[in-house]
Amino acid sequence: MSGPDDDGTPNSLPEELDRALRRATDRTLSALTALRKAVRKHVQDEKDSGATLLEIELELREIIARVLEDAEGRDSIDGERDTLAAQMIKWSEGFYKKKE
Repeated sequence: MSGPDDDGTPNSLPEELDRALRRATDRTLSALTALRKAVRKHVQDEKDSGATLLEIELELREIIARVLEDAEGRDSIDGERDTLAAQMIKWSEGFYKKKE
């Protein structure tokens, strides 16, 4: 825990960390929302054109594999990427089965 600065005022580091965490959380939630909307639109468009769920999922898996290949070497934890890819497939199933 941080104590007061030399002049007796509280250290502002916790506030800076709080702001940074809020910004990071906002960006993450915005990115996830945008991704979910993009998956929904893709599934709806493909379903409207006659694609089966299996065809849509195979295409999504190809897209995910291509993106992950391009992202190799960047700072990230592989488990997080796998979790996100699995979530995209779950979303596609839900969007496909959803009745309009």
